[in-house]
Amino acid sequence: MYKEFIICIIVLGLIFGLNYITQKNTDDTVYIMYENLEKVRKDILEENPNKELAIEHAHLAYDKWEEEDDKMAYYIEHDELEKVKTALTSVRSFVEVEEYSDGVEAIDKCMYILDHIHERERFSLDNIL
Repeated sequence: MYKEFIICIIVLGLIFGLNYITQKNTDDTVYIMYENLEKVRKDILEENPNKELAIEHAHLAYDKWEEEDDKMAYYIEHDELEKVKTALTSVRSFVEVEEYSDGVEAIDKCMYILDHIHERERFSLDNIL
């Protein structure tokens, strides 16, 4: 009886510990991506948009996602991650061809998907039930 209790405590500790680590990684990634996407939005919504700077920020956001995507693929559905990658590709493409209104729309879509991933992976009573 005592041995089973200790094993249960260890398993629960591992579950909560790993959940904390994955949730922290998700929070950090979403925050970084929001910052990068806001830079792109700011660049393209200026009165005289700076195309080179906007393209650079769009590529940086995409590259940062490529780095974080590998880590998040261990614990988040690949379909959700692929949606973000598709939206980021759209952002890059629209900025490169100077379709800024469509670029802002793609940024909003990407932020929505990131917010959905963040809420879905969060440790909350709604997600437990």
